[in-house]
Amino acid sequence: MTSLNDAARAFLASAFDVLHGENVLPTPEFDPFLRIGPDYFGSSLMGLGEFAAFEDSVAERHPRFSADAPINERGYAHDYLFSFLEAVVAKAALGGEDPSPDASCVDSCLEALVSEIEAEVWEVACCREVTHLTTATGQPLELSDVVVIPLTAPPYEHSSEADRIISEIIPHSQSAYGRTSPGTWNPPHAIAVARDYDSKPFEAAKALSRQIDDFLLATRLLHAATCDSVYEIQGETSIVRRFDPTFVRFRGNTASMIPTSMLRRTTRLEQRDVKRCHGLSSAIAAAEETADGMLITSFSMAVHKFQISFHAHNWHEQIVDLTIALEATLSGISRTGVLRRLKTRASALLATPSDPAEAISRDIGILYDIRSRLIHGGPILEEELVTKARKLTTVPDSLPAIAVDHAVDRLRDLVRRALLARISLATCEPPLWKFGEDREVDAHLADDASKAKWRSTWHSVLMSFDAEGSVERPRTAAEFTSQNDL
Repeated sequence: MTSLNDAARAFLASAFDVLHGENVLPTPEFDPFLRIGPDYFGSSLMGLGEFAAFEDSVAERHPRFSADAPINERGYAHDYLFSFLEAVVAKAALGGEDPSPDASCVDSCLEALVSEIEAEVWEVACCREVTHLTTATGQPLELSDVVVIPLTAPPYEHSSEADRIISEIIPHSQSAYGRTSPGTWNPPHAIAVARDYDSKPFEAAKALSRQIDDFLLATRLLHAATCDSVYEIQGETSIVRRFDPTFVRFRGNTASMIPTSMLRRTTRLEQRDVKRCHGLSSAIAAAEETADGMLITSFSMAVHKFQISFHAHNWHEQIVDLTIALEATLSGISRTGVLRRLKTRASALLATPSDPAEAISRDIGILYDIRSRLIHGGPILEEELVTKARKLTTVPDSLPAIAVDHAVDRLRDLVRRALLARISLATCEPPLWKFGEDREVDAHLADDASKAKWRSTWHSVLMSFDAEGSVERPRTAAEFTSQNDL
């Protein structure tokens, strides 16, 4: 440890001299986080004799740094040197010290370095800020291996609270933003966190991000949630690491402060949702049977289009994405008579007392008229679009732009319930309508007794994990200026 300690401090002394000479140090109080590339050139440090000595000391700590290690398992000691330097600079500045080899934070950074280079597995976390999401108690809640942490600070402290929560999990996560503001204001907000240990942290980060996607899919399907992923920070939970925090923005908008929708249907997760999310996630996993060599299935396409509709640039992309999702869910194999089949199948499966079959059929016809005009090159005047949107059974009398958002919301809800119906009918025992099969579906749904059985069956599957309320048309979403539903 003495050799590594001496080498580390000697490197810091030389590196700080160089960075002072390049006007990289001292860092601004507002942004003490250095990153190689955007803030300084690593080449000016790699030629230092102290850099080489420190690199050799690190490489001696583990055989994966050896040139004899398999290429897919080999580590590179210099990756940790820059991370160590940046950790010392940031931690010293945040602690009110000038960066120096004798700063009080150097010992803790050295401990983190040793732990990191001697480890066989590393903890990785993904932290995603999500709008229109909180918990019933205002306290963190764990569901499906994802912890939901509500943001409860007033608006002027919102960004600081998000930074604090994420940086407690991924130290110095603010370095990933690149001096940009990642957030938006579309309350209530929460941070969804997934974390795990893995020998391959880069791959682990992608898997954890998908884990949050799966959680949000369950939440959107169960609650007709309008929750929107804003951004995500991925990274190792050690202050010294080879995998620096990565910033991912999910919003498709050209401006981050413009919401993808001016509607809000807040989801307040409660303890009962643990069972609901687990039940639905298990049903989704069991529903799709992927054969060898299968590139994509209709189910995975439907889910993908449903999910990205929350990130689309504008309403017409959402309409197109959601109509594709509806077709992939309900239309079956035949390419003729698609609209007629969608209307009859959706009406038969999704009808409830609050949303009768006639309303579903009529609304799908209106929505597909808008979709056809979009994709077949027909112009749409604003007045004409708003008039069509206001003919939908769920659209209240509101401003033109908000009426269009209500139309998107209606289509998304039809896709939501169609997905729940297909998942349930594919996993009931015996399965009534597996994904990839389409034999005699219309005959079953044309027969009153068979139709009633199919409808009650998918309701019962949801009831088995306390989610029977998800079969209904949701409450009308609140407009963005309203204080309702906050």
